[in-house]
Amino acid sequence: MAQQDDVLLGVDALTRLRVMFPSLSPAENKVCKYILDNPEKVIHMTLVEIAQQTGVSDATAVRFAQSVGYEGWLEFKISLVQALPPSPQLIHSDITVDDSPGMIARKVLLGSKQALDDTLSLLDEGAFEKALQLLSQARSILIAGVGTSGPMAHEMGNRLLRLGLLCQVQTDSYLQVMQISLLTPKDVLVVISQTGDSHDPHRTASEAKRVGVPIICITGNKLSPITSFADVILLSVSQESMSETISSRIAQYALIHALYVSLAIRSMNQAIENEQTIWKALMRKAPYQSGEV
Repeated sequence: MAQQDDVLLGVDALTRLRVMFPSLSPAENKVCKYILDNPEKVIHMTLVEIAQQTGVSDATAVRFAQSVGYEGWLEFKISLVQALPPSPQLIHSDITVDDSPGMIARKVLLGSKQALDDTLSLLDEGAFEKALQLLSQARSILIAGVGTSGPMAHEMGNRLLRLGLLCQVQTDSYLQVMQISLLTPKDVLVVISQTGDSHDPHRTASEAKRVGVPIICITGNKLSPITSFADVILLSVSQESMSETISSRIAQYALIHALYVSLAIRSMNQAIENEQTIWKALMRKAPYQSGEV
């Protein structure tokens, strides 16, 4: 197998599938054949949709990606996108070259709306309630996100700060592990990773699990490796084929804001007082503006 991997190094995804086809299990062959027959269609489908279309389990679809030499479904999907000829669909799944600017704007906005609708339809109220309980009772909260998840981590930190919760935001993967190692089961880790396949958040969640820190995971992939460590999973859904989509960030932001509002309502008087205190500080003139030294 190692020799075959060396031979396939640098080979595009479609060629790799054709070479690997005979060595796959019967169930994985179903996935492979469907992808080879419908590559342009597959890049716009979720892992769950692929599994349903081919009549296999979600876990089999994940194993298929690993069997053909990828760390996970996301890495395979990115490789598949790169193997296809240039197309507007590689920028946005619903766009064509003939679309007017107004039509492009409409499709992008509708895609964002769809992400919110899908996220709402899959909202697990029990998991959401458990997340609120963990956040409200935590001694401290570490919010971790890398890459394009970093801004979402900062947004959540900004929201929880307003409630007077002791929280830190960390977007450096090494510092995440360092901080996690000093936490206890009385603290909470919130890890944000839309794909759930990236090495850094996986390592952070693994270390948190080792030291017994409860984990809330905001992700778009319930079957991703990172979810195996999570105590609570909140799904942010996006149908876009590319890995770093704006619509998925909009869904993440909505979940974060929902957590903030729910926590604020639970301690409404204190939340309002905190907001007023913050705004008074922001609106207060600095000494140099008022003529004071």
